Amino acid sequence: MILGKTKKGNNFFFVNDDTHTLCIGATRSGKSRTVVLPSACLQALAGENMIFSDPKGELFFYLSPFLKRLGYEVITLDFEAPLKSDRYNFLQPIIDCINQDNVPKAVEATWDIVSCLVGKSTSEPIWHNGECSILACGILAVVYDNKNNPQFQNLTNVYYFLGEMCKANKDGQLPLEIYLRKKPYTHPAKALVHISDVAPSRTKGSFFTSALATLRLFANQNIYEMTCSTDFDIYDGERKRALFIILPDEKSTYYSVASLFCTQHYQILTSIAKQNGGRLTRRTNYNLDEFGNFTYIPDFAKMLTVAGGRGMRFNLFLQDFCQLNEIYGENIAKTIRGNCETWIYLQSDNPDTLRELSDKLGNYTIKSPSLSSSSTYGGNTNTSASYNYTARKLLEIDEIKKINRPYQLVTSRNNPAVFYSPDISKTVFNKMLGLGDKKHNIELIKTLNAARPVKDTTDGMALWKIWEKYKDKDESEAFDTNPKPATVKAAPKPVSIIKNSQKSLGEM
Repeated sequence: MILGKTKKGNNFFFVNDDTHTLCIGATRSGKSRTVVLPSACLQALAGENMIFSDPKGELFFYLSPFLKRLGYEVITLDFEAPLKSDRYNFLQPIIDCINQDNVPKAVEATWDIVSCLVGKSTSEPIWHNGECSILACGILAVVYDNKNNPQFQNLTNVYYFLGEMCKANKDGQLPLEIYLRKKPYTHPAKALVHISDVAPSRTKGSFFTSALATLRLFANQNIYEMTCSTDFDIYDGERKRALFIILPDEKSTYYSVASLFCTQHYQILTSIAKQNGGRLTRRTNYNLDEFGNFTYIPDFAKMLTVAGGRGMRFNLFLQDFCQLNEIYGENIAKTIRGNCETWIYLQSDNPDTLRELSDKLGNYTIKSPSLSSSSTYGGNTNTSASYNYTARKLLEIDEIKKINRPYQLVTSRNNPAVFYSPDISKTVFNKMLGLGDKKHNIELIKTLNAARPVKDTTDGMALWKIWEKYKDKDESEAFDTNPKPATVKAAPKPVSIIKNSQKSLGEM
């Protein structure tokens, strides 16, 4: 991460250690143009991998031509323009485990996804656990029972599966219960739903509603197009790669999906590092702009603790510390801040943030002279001088607030400093990226955006539609895939009921 530069020349100060960075900057404080873009250029020149959260899409348009010239594979997950995005299936880790017949690992990956999608519990455990159980059951049912139909293995099909299978039929039965009742006990989805099975029927309705609300984003046709399959090898840790998660900056709807991707990507890189002797061959940087809008990432404080040693650095960009407190709670948020060795302060008006910065800088001792004199009736004057030693903050809150661009305050476990950190237009990186004035940059974005191909959506969604076998049918009808014809001219040949039932289950 770049900390600053000399006022003359192109000498830069930067952090090269395997440590994490926290950058505090209010809206319009210049985080992207003074810290993110210059740091990304330096990381690219060093050949390191990068993952960006990109709320405006500017980082992608400014950096992608430069990165491609350096031989990078550039990938976008574009929730602003999904039809121009690369594709990534969030069920891919589970699919890969099922294809390898590693069911225990698939169950573990399922709970990881569910924990990230649902987030931390804010109510009684029964509601949180019930929703997680239904989601996990739906995910494994869709993945496990579609080994030969990969087009159905995605979260959009999980949404429709739960939405249709959790509607009571004409006899008041839930198709999901009928479906699972006929499955063997070795079926992973059957085991996961037991958590919610013990709840009363009315309570289950709340579980179903909450689960569908969590997956509602994947009912969107455009989101389906970018999450129905995967275009790139997520297990390739050797190739130079830069991945941009482009998010609409006017709403926080898709930040939960960004959190999920970062969690999955971290877990995959962790497994690669373990196979590689404990460390990645190519260091990876998570440059997460507007991290305060991300949803809860389970065990994030622990992730930071071990990530550095495995060759992963997290660079978190916040508006103030209150954002972390709100998402993770005061204690965990404090641990997260403590795991970030370097803090970069640009600007903030939040008093709690400023107070914590002032406390982190510590105190120093000042020497205050004191002079006193006394006179006697005879005109004699006695003068004495003394010195008092008192402590004061290195920088008081009001003094920190006066730090403005192009300067920034940097603290670490060593001595703090104020660095000169100008806008990227004042550095060599501006020419390196082919940027110019504001008008030039706007035209650059327009040109690059217009050149991006758009996916064809005329085929629509590929849906499993297994629920159609259960709609308005009782249990015996749902599993009779070879019903007798309405008019029979000759007596049918004897058929083994057991054999017929097994065939029906196999076809499903």
